[in-house]
Order: sequence, then structure tokens, then C-alpha cells
Amino acid sequence: MRYALLLVFLRACFAQTASFLPHDLTAGFRYEVKLGQNSYYLEDAPGYAVKYSYRPRRWLSLEAGLEQIPRPIGSAVCCRYTKSADDELFLVPFGLRYVWEREGGRIRFSVGGGGAYLNHTIGNDASFLTAASGWGGQFVAAGDYGLTRSGRFRAGLTARYYYIPVNPFQNARVLTVGPDFTFSFR
Repeated sequence: MRYALLLVFLRACFAQTASFLPHDLTAGFRYEVKLGQNSYYLEDAPGYAVKYSYRPRRWLSLEAGLEQIPRPIGSAVCCRYTKSADDELFLVPFGLRYVWEREGGRIRFSVGGGGAYLNHTIGNDASFLTAASGWGGQFVAAGDYGLTRSGRFRAGLTARYYYIPVNPFQNARVLTVGPDFTFSFR
């Protein structure tokens, strides 16, 4: 009987220690901003993102996600290729974030980084276009606002920079920016 009361007491104590929602599911729109030498003749491209994050501590978040940009090249390859390249850009970020959120406040900021995987596929048969893939790093900064008092529903903005070597003489530099919609839960 004493052990049962002790277990009930401990469960009640631990249930009250978490004053934040540790799990986040996020979906958002992304806009790939062209960087480097490709920015002169390629246009920016829209896409989408999904992400899951877990916060073991109030200030620390572990995350993994997927960003897809359909047709980042499209038909804009400097007048040489009139048909669409039928390409897809997949970005898989994972890592840590430092989270700043006041107790009882609705505003939350986070910065962080980690690893990333890039896969750029070319569907059309173009002899001068080559597919690329590789592992590298990413850096992220984000801010959001709780739409509800509980903070379960949030809207925010995320910017993420990828730096990924795709072959010995070439690095992919990708910047994605866009709004996010987050559902937080226990």
C-alpha cells in the first residue's frame, strides 16, 4: 500500500514539472532563394516543408524534417533548354536548436544547426544537367507566436541555410525562407 501511494505521489510530481509542450509537428511553405553563381539566371522557387521536433528541456530542441522544392531549375537554364528540366530538390535537415521562450509568453525564438542531406534529381534527359546529392551542414533561425493561449497552435517564420559539398569541386548553397504552422502537444 505504501508503494502504491508513493507511485501516485511521484507521478503527480513529475506530471507538474513540465510547463511546456515538448512535441511539435510543423508544416510550412518554403521559398528557395538562389545564391551564388546560379542566382544570375535562375529564379527563386516555391516549395513546402514538414518537421518534427522534441524538446527534452525547455531550452533544447531536437529536430528532423524534410523540405521539397519542385522544379527549382524548371525551364530557366539560360536559354539553352526550352523544356522543363523536370527536377526535384529534396533537403533533409536534422540537428539541435536553442529555444528561448518566456514562461507564460506567446513568443518563441530559436537558433541552431546540424547536419543535412541534399538530393537533386533531374527527370528530363539533359546532357548538360547532372543530378547531385551529398551530406553537409545547415543553420536555422526561427520565430513564432502562439495563436492560442495554451500555445498548442503557433504561426511563425523560419530561415534555413544549407552548405553541402556535392562533388570535390562544387558546393550546394541553398537558402530557404517561409512561414510555418505548428501544432504542439505532450
